[in-house]
Amino acid sequence: MRGLIKHIASCSSIGLVTALLAVSSLTAQIKAKLDTTQMRIGEELQLLIEVKADSTDFVMFPEGKNFGDFEVIRSYPVDTLSDKSQRHLWELRKKYGLTQFDSGVYRLTKQRVMINDSAFDTPEFNVAVLTIPVDTTQQQIFAIKPSAQVPLKNGYFGFLALLIALIAAGILGYYFWNRHKSQRREKKPPPLPPYEEAMQRWKILNQKRAAEGFDAKPAYSELTDIIKTYIDREIDHRALESTTDELIDRLVLHKMGDHFDLKQETINGISELLHRADLIKFAKSQVTAQQWDLDQNHGLTLIQELKSSIPLPEAIDPQLALDAEALAKRKQKAKRVGQALTALAVFLVVMSTYVAYVGPLEAKDQIFGNAMRDLKEGPWYTSEYGVPAVILETPEILMRKTFTHPDQDSLSAKSTAIFEAFALEDDFYIAVTSTEAQPGQKWNASLALNRSLVLLEEQGARTLIVKDEAFETPEGIKGIRAYGSFYVANAYGKTGTEPHQYELLVFDQMGGIQTVMVAYVDDKRFAQELKDRIINSVSLEIPESNQNPKQP
Repeated sequence: MRGLIKHIASCSSIGLVTALLAVSSLTAQIKAKLDTTQMRIGEELQLLIEVKADSTDFVMFPEGKNFGDFEVIRSYPVDTLSDKSQRHLWELRKKYGLTQFDSGVYRLTKQRVMINDSAFDTPEFNVAVLTIPVDTTQQQIFAIKPSAQVPLKNGYFGFLALLIALIAAGILGYYFWNRHKSQRREKKPPPLPPYEEAMQRWKILNQKRAAEGFDAKPAYSELTDIIKTYIDREIDHRALESTTDELIDRLVLHKMGDHFDLKQETINGISELLHRADLIKFAKSQVTAQQWDLDQNHGLTLIQELKSSIPLPEAIDPQLALDAEALAKRKQKAKRVGQALTALAVFLVVMSTYVAYVGPLEAKDQIFGNAMRDLKEGPWYTSEYGVPAVILETPEILMRKTFTHPDQDSLSAKSTAIFEAFALEDDFYIAVTSTEAQPGQKWNASLALNRSLVLLEEQGARTLIVKDEAFETPEGIKGIRAYGSFYVANAYGKTGTEPHQYELLVFDQMGGIQTVMVAYVDDKRFAQELKDRIINSVSLEIPESNQNPKQP
């Protein structure tokens, strides 16, 4: 019995919550209204949504870039008002700024407002978008301005040109620096043999003594340096960095090792002279000019005795000399090859790391450039061409070209304006034509398509494959969409081997035809996106005489 009571109580609670939610949904009210149902192109159309709901309800207004055929250009903040008659109710107001850039009658579709878990839809509206009439009676009409040359984009070509210039400057700088270094090396005289150098320095010291007089400290410093330098070059390469005692000990070791035929008297004479020079240089010991003359001549004698103690070099076999020279050349060549291989390995490692980091295609585009990518990522221009105007967005501004009608065409034309970017044989080509018929000449879309294909063949298209279907612009203008592929013949009549894909839109209105064609070599990456963006941007100017929007 007690369990039954609990079950009834729980069912009553659930029913009460459901009833409260139902009451909350019933009290909620949705209203929507526009400030006008007629607007001009580009004006702001204001949509106001009013919601009355309980203060505890969760309300979510619609969001998005487009409401039906209209673009949302502004979303105003929610304005909250309290209902004085019923304080538990709130009035929420949300305003949107909408616009449309093409003339015609457009539908503002239902927009959904969420209150808790319930959905409420606003009513639909029909809005007429009118063009702005141009007053041609009160102002002067000027002639069409000549086409202007658009500066080329730098892109990767400028980067490559700068890189090549830097590399060339580096090579030239290294060449001239190496040449200057070689010239300086050639100008520097080769060093004298050790004995000739010692004799020349001794003679200069003797002449200086006769010209300037006797100064003990610098004289003995120069004499000991002459003897030590000769020993360093001919007998012991550590003589210049050794003290007097260390040098004498090493000379004794050379004598004991039979490295040189040194006499003990010579070693003792060197020791006596060097120790006296040390006393004069560091202990300021006094010495007479007569003693200096004896020591100077003794130094010359010691150098001569040292020279006689050095064994004569053995005769070198000419063949061994040639072999040694050839071996040195091979080592030098192997060294250069090793340096080149090391540089190549470093370059390959750096390039492999770079390619692995950015990807092969990205690396190829950055190093060698990619014209399709430059078009896709560069600036785009929205322009009007011909009368009535064909409006489209392109990566390059189209230039007006002179065109002669083919005689074999059965359709006569009063005038034709053709606008192009690039050439038909290029990897990407854009063309817009506007042809005015002769008075009394009636054309239809099929004849217009045939004429467009004839004109395409006149430009060099061969082996045309054509598929066509009906097409209609957002303004309601009907035409034909043709697509397929063709090959391009050059000026000598030779047909290329790479197929070009194309898409051609043909419209007939105002007693003439208008065409938009995009042809490209499919690179499986950017060409298709370029074509789609251009084709999707195509719109036609609707003459004001054709506008008769119905009032909603």
